Amino acid sequence: MPRALPSLLVLAALIADTSGSHGVALAFVFLAIPPAFVLALACYGDSLEARCSLLRPGLAAVSVFLLVLSAALRSPAVVGGVPAFAVSSLVLVLVVYAVMGIGALLPRSRTVPESA
Repeated sequence: MPRALPSLLVLAALIADTSGSHGVALAFVFLAIPPAFVLALACYGDSLEARCSLLRPGLAAVSVFLLVLSAALRSPAVVGGVPAFAVSSLVLVLVVYAVMGIGALLPRSRTVPESA
């Protein structure tokens, strides 16, 4: 469940955005950033222990960047409403998490030693 928490919060933010509650969406985005960072650190730890390649921590880092970018774009200092890229970045984060989930379900390729 801890690995699914960032994607659930991003999904809640996207639903709030589509319903017009941009303030609630901003709160969900802010709530999603710390678990997304924890997920990125966990993926990096997995790569250090050789449980996955460097692709998964890279994708997790991209998702943290996109979440911070979405939060910055939709801040109250931006005049004129929520930019479309702020909502699009949430969709991109969900796509990145889906790719990470599919990659985690696929079996790892193991090298077979050559027999003499």
